[in-house]
Amino acid sequence: MTMRVMAFGIHPDDVEIGCGGTVALCAARGHDVVIVDLTRGESSTNGTPEERAREAEEAARILGCRARDNAGLPDAGVMSEDPAQTRAVVSVIRAHRPDVMLIPNPDDAHPDHASGGALIRRAMFLSDVNGYVTTRDGRRQERWRVRRAFVYSGRREVRADVVVDITSHHETKLRAIRAHGTQVGLADGALRTPLTDPRFFGAIEGRALVAGRRVGVTYGEALELIAPLWLDDLAVFAPPEA
Repeated sequence: MTMRVMAFGIHPDDVEIGCGGTVALCAARGHDVVIVDLTRGESSTNGTPEERAREAEEAARILGCRARDNAGLPDAGVMSEDPAQTRAVVSVIRAHRPDVMLIPNPDDAHPDHASGGALIRRAMFLSDVNGYVTTRDGRRQERWRVRRAFVYSGRREVRADVVVDITSHHETKLRAIRAHGTQVGLADGALRTPLTDPRFFGAIEGRALVAGRRVGVTYGEALELIAPLWLDDLAVFAPPEA
């Protein structure tokens, strides 16, 4: 059974860094995967919005996504309680109608990440409220309930309620991150940032190794549940039949 998966990032490259392996895995399994960036990254230390847009499209192609969308919110100006920004994100959710969402950790030192994570959670709730009106292409959108949402790690780790085995897609994740050359490279004139630090990719691998070790695989990505997981039977944990 296929499902629609939406992975939210605040800036182009956030999804790749935080949950790129899970995105690649879902796409490889035949699920309909869309990445949505809240901003164009126009306030980035390195790279123009146009360069970042091209890099984002290439990264999405590498991960196997059907599409990449952008909510058009202001970089360095994401506000979790802003009515217009909230409505924009609700509209994106209702347009793509995801079954599952992957969202950034609001417990983050970067103010856009903190506000953006809270904004996405707020929008996800309001997406299911019939009286909250959004329109697209001149038509009122129908409400949409997201069945399940997971938070992925940013500058701070999330609680590992679920660990996804990304071993077979770890290299794909790294290739997608490297597609953001203005952010992770040191071209002539580039300014140093945490992403251009030579230790950056080592940190990415280390995080994946630690998460994987917790469940007995090589590479993993930890995800935190927003709400308890509903079960009516524990048979999901039964060993596979021989």
